[in-house]
Amino acid sequence: MRGILACAGALACALAGVADPLAATRADASPVSRPPVTRISVNGNGGDRIYAGVGAVLGGGGNARYLMDYPARERDQILDYLFKPGYGASLQILKLEIGGDADSSDGSEPSVEHMAGHVNCRAGYELSVAQRAVALNPRLLLYGLQWTAPGWVRRGTGTRFSSLDVSYLLSWLGCARRRGLTISYLGGWNESDTGIHQAWFRQLRRALNAHGYRRVRIVAGDSSGAAGWHYVGDRDVAILGTHDVCGFPTGVAGPSTACTSPWSGRHRAPSRQPMWASELGGMDGGNQRGCRAPCAQAMDRAVIRGYVDARLTGFIEWPALDAMPPGLPFENRGLVTADRPWSGSYRVNAMTWAIAQLTQFAWPPAPGGRVRWQYLNSASGLLRGQAADGSFVSLVRSVRISRHGTSRRGTDWSTIIEATTATSVQRAAFRITGGRRLGRRVVHVWASDFAAGSHGARFVRLPDIRPSRGGRFSLIIRPGWVYSLTTTRGQGKGAGRGRPATAFPLPFADSLASSGHAGTADDEPAYLAAQDGAFELAPCRVRDGRDRTCTEQKAVATPAFWHNGGAQPGAHYPYAIIGGRTWRNYKVSVDVLLPGAGASAGLIGRFGCRAAVPDVGLFDGYVFDVAGTGAWSLTRNANPTSSTGSACVPGPAVARMLASGTLPRPLRPGTWHRLSLSMSGSAITASVDRVRVAGVSDSARTSGPAGIEAGAFTSAWPRVQYSHLSVTRQPAARHPAARQPISRPGDDRRRSGCAG
Repeated sequence: MRGILACAGALACALAGVADPLAATRADASPVSRPPVTRISVNGNGGDRIYAGVGAVLGGGGNARYLMDYPARERDQILDYLFKPGYGASLQILKLEIGGDADSSDGSEPSVEHMAGHVNCRAGYELSVAQRAVALNPRLLLYGLQWTAPGWVRRGTGTRFSSLDVSYLLSWLGCARRRGLTISYLGGWNESDTGIHQAWFRQLRRALNAHGYRRVRIVAGDSSGAAGWHYVGDRDVAILGTHDVCGFPTGVAGPSTACTSPWSGRHRAPSRQPMWASELGGMDGGNQRGCRAPCAQAMDRAVIRGYVDARLTGFIEWPALDAMPPGLPFENRGLVTADRPWSGSYRVNAMTWAIAQLTQFAWPPAPGGRVRWQYLNSASGLLRGQAADGSFVSLVRSVRISRHGTSRRGTDWSTIIEATTATSVQRAAFRITGGRRLGRRVVHVWASDFAAGSHGARFVRLPDIRPSRGGRFSLIIRPGWVYSLTTTRGQGKGAGRGRPATAFPLPFADSLASSGHAGTADDEPAYLAAQDGAFELAPCRVRDGRDRTCTEQKAVATPAFWHNGGAQPGAHYPYAIIGGRTWRNYKVSVDVLLPGAGASAGLIGRFGCRAAVPDVGLFDGYVFDVAGTGAWSLTRNANPTSSTGSACVPGPAVARMLASGTLPRPLRPGTWHRLSLSMSGSAITASVDRVRVAGVSDSARTSGPAGIEAGAFTSAWPRVQYSHLSVTRQPAARHPAARQPISRPGDDRRRSGCAG
């Protein structure tokens, strides 16, 4: 049969879970069966720009916090879906956040050097994940980038791009090297570069060379817009990286999606430096009915059109995971949703298979390697010449035979076609020539149905194609589908499966003295997700009972914030959250040890609807804060933008002090004190050392996770220690709590428990 062998009829295709994606073409076919055609000629003797790979951002930030908290079996399954070749997304580049103690989107990741000269290479989980990823795929390319940094890097300069920051990057690279990791790429600052830092990158390049990192290639400027244009031709910048080249969220224009870069406009020649879309993001990770457009298939649209429109060769999706508590700004993104580590439940999203349609069919060159995949300009373009119908890109694998040349006889080829915004059936007519008899090779086809709301095929293998003489064949292209055609082998789809989902268990108790399932892979207590600051395991300054290990807020000074921090009071202070969205009536308690009389610490209840950067201290919920002086306050915090976002519910948009006062005695530094915040219906009570200090009625917030904080609503970043966190259910109150005065045994004085 001329063309390709299809399923034996539509019924057989349906039973196989494939919506008749392939059909034979015949000369006597009716007009209905002869859809409009796009001709694609693949010449294996050609080759244009070198394919650099498709990857994802692990940080940016805190969105992978729960990954290492999973039981080992399910954690390994998730890592397989992300990194194992021929299994799932098969990521080729992993962009790592260089933690900086402050929020960088959905949380804060700890620095390896809170104070200059004091390096802790076990801080956080980024390098631990990288170790496991490289073990699965030794060819994985690692890329480091800063969003934030400890405050000392800008000391005396007022700028992030300082010589101290170069020193900080060397410390991080040293930690990676001690763990056996090779960093291939290093950026400056995420979305903070306006293109005026050539001198700093020159300083960074010299420092890298002097410390044994000559092979680390610098990427600039890692921002949206035209910042990167200033680095064209810069000898110190190896890669030109830009963000949001296809709109934000990526592919938001749908059928009209077009990708641009500051270096490859119509009126200027493309740069000789490789050009990357160093962050594509904001897409919903799924393709389910009701996913917030643009959905996962926009990634395929962006990667293909990124080359067709702008000659970009490297692509990095943000974020890799949705592994974090609820109530944060950027949920429902990523390749895998892994937000229930306590139950071992996770979900592989459509984004995994959208990326697999790219990464399992071409590979970036290994450092110093001879084999490389090159784009074919003549076999890449728009279906029928119209963006709305879809696009395609072709690549050929060749072997470099000298320092200055490449073999003209390709050994393999691949073409990826996306019809994600098409509305009708089309046909692609192929002609394969050149190379090592490429026109005679069997063509393997893998495809995914990403039609809106579809629950159909995801990365399924379709019948092989045997081209006719002259290397010709045709392919029927269904609307909403993505197809990958290749002469290579090794593709596959994993079969790992998580456990059934359960809610975060109550009651919950944790000494805050260990990292649970994470072990040495993380130095943070299980399930506790920092939003600002760094909450890490540390030796207790004073034992709490038998415990020698506590959790400490370790950011010692105001960090260098991403986007400089918010203008609103209380926009930044250290806090971390834990728990589930459905927690309603509960009591959260923790032991605190303050470092001095001027420090304060406390608890958070019914957290939700956190504002996006830079105002991360603005969220809906209750905050009970106690200072070493004895002053305390109970505040209903609020996010003024609470009318937006899926995690937000209507409610008062203005924060309000519900109660305040002063304890009979200050909290002596170096001693442990028990704080509690109880919520039962509209009854909100707070206590210190098991003595109630406030009781109020407020119904603005009804549910949400709990949390701990340090220095709430102030500019202080105190090094508070915490121990013995517990959350217990409370019965629903039948009547609102009366606003009662504070009473303490032996204290005849009365203080109002309400601030009006």
